[in-house]
Amino acid sequence: MKLKHVIVGLVVAGLMGGFTAKVWAGEEEDAVTMDKVPQKVKDTLKNYAAESDVKKVEKGEDDGKKVYEFDIEQGSRKFEVSITTKGKFWGTEEDMELSAMPDAAQKALTAQAAGGPISGGEKAVDKDNKVTYEADITKDGKKMEVAVDADGKVVSTEAVGAEDKD
Repeated sequence: MKLKHVIVGLVVAGLMGGFTAKVWAGEEEDAVTMDKVPQKVKDTLKNYAAESDVKKVEKGEDDGKKVYEFDIEQGSRKFEVSITTKGKFWGTEEDMELSAMPDAAQKALTAQAAGGPISGGEKAVDKDNKVTYEADITKDGKKMEVAVDADGKVVSTEAVGAEDKD
């Protein structure tokens, strides 16, 4: 009988630990199937991809807004589209090599790195269709994400925490 209580206790502790880790990491995403996605969200998705291009759907939060995030594959192109639960476009993110970014963006990110390594290149389009180019830069032993516009103007700089260093 004691063993049964110990096992139940361990299972509950494991589940709670997993939930706590997920909340602390800021990952409030749950996988969903397309049949659970509201029609107004699907209607907006049609502007970016066919349902057959969708490889994964998650429901989560982005900047405090509840969104559906769609991982899309169109041939060799892979990107993510975020749409609010009310069907409003929230943004896209697409992996991109530094060399594929506009020259001014490349120069600005290289200057920000000051000789340090650059990784994780990405093109992001926000809800207002504003485009930024982002990269992870390690400088003076600290990792940060720097976003610049197409003209090379620094838009944001954000420290990358240990949980983001995959």
